[in-house]
Amino acid sequence: MLNHNRASAVLVSTDLERSKNFYEEKLGLTLSPETIKNHLVFECGDGSTVLIYGRGVGNKADHTQVRFWSADIAKDVAALVANGVEFDEYDTETFKTVDYMVTTAGIGRSAWFKDPDGNTIAIFQPE
Repeated sequence: MLNHNRASAVLVSTDLERSKNFYEEKLGLTLSPETIKNHLVFECGDGSTVLIYGRGVGNKADHTQVRFWSADIAKDVAALVANGVEFDEYDTETFKTVDYMVTTAGIGRSAWFKDPDGNTIAIFQPE
């Protein structure tokens, strides 16, 4: 059925120009020629994309909405911090960031940040 089709993560934005600048300048993604009116399509690896569409109201989701896989999360986090990305920090009984990352035994390391509309973006390096 759909197992051979491309897929896109879909996010909303209240300001597409601000989102365009963030995803291009801070994350280094390339705007796709598939972009249409009131939408931004950014190319990612292996044919995947992030689609952002303009909507007058903000985002209500409180979970990770896009995950980027990484072969070297420490290097990717450092590069994003150098570009001005601010990572979320956690310090709970079961969940604590160290150098912006959380290590989960048997799973891998993750780090999270938000885009200008509050969409939660993750970087993940599996073990």
